[in-house]
Amino acid sequence: MDQVDEQLYDLSRGLVTGMGYTLVAVDEAFDHGRRTFRFTIDHARGISHDDCAAVSREIADLLDAEFDDEGGYVLEVSSAGLDHALKREREYAHFAGRIARLVLRIPHDGRNVLVGEIAGATAGTVRLTADGEEVSIPFENIARARLLP
Repeated sequence: MDQVDEQLYDLSRGLVTGMGYTLVAVDEAFDHGRRTFRFTIDHARGISHDDCAAVSREIADLLDAEFDDEGGYVLEVSSAGLDHALKREREYAHFAGRIARLVLRIPHDGRNVLVGEIAGATAGTVRLTADGEEVSIPFENIARARLLP
């Protein structure tokens, strides 16, 4: 992923963890010419608007210090949601035990789409239990993936 995304993830993970949440993802985007930082958080009990607001206040201070001389930005903090798009290997590890739908670049056993329980992710491989069988899919073979509610 983008270097700024990873920089912000590393910079803010301790802060978010210290508040009792899990930092799932950080994405930088440019919407209508404005720089937007999207932070996705999670917690076992779920995420409320108050949780997002509390994390947003803390993250804003961090971003102001880090990106003060680079112009303005928009900050968005949200929950992962029931149908979170999986983009990074660490997201598969975090959501182990949840059901996901993976669309593959190269078919696995003749199938381009796999649906199953995420068993984990390590060393560039995502493990998924589909149809009662655990399969290992190279991370680079996943075109897109999403949690299923």
